[in-house]
Amino acid sequence: MLLRGHQCRTSSNGAEAIDLIKKEHFDAVITDVELPLMDGLTLTRELLKLKPSIVVAVILDFLISIHLKDAVAAGASDSLDKPFKIDELSLRFEEMMDNHITHHRNNTKES
Repeated sequence: MLLRGHQCRTSSNGAEAIDLIKKEHFDAVITDVELPLMDGLTLTRELLKLKPSIVVAVILDFLISIHLKDAVAAGASDSLDKPFKIDELSLRFEEMMDNHITHHRNNTKES
């Protein structure tokens, strides 16, 4: 993501991610569904309570019974199934951000 002009930060668990969001500005979050202390869907819900405009993508594992509908219900903008190629992640992230920007512009015009 750095090569495409995005700055990246990492956290080792969901609670740490929440702390980062409270202290810094982020446009988007990519999270795994499996995290220590808090699963990725709970993290998604908590992030959106704090920052409703943040874009969240959840990485799903086909071995776990959490599916796209669960991620969307939690508020995720997109999901990606493991295993995936980094090019696929980059493409999906760019599409997600483009959609977010377009949506934001359309809402601003309507206001």
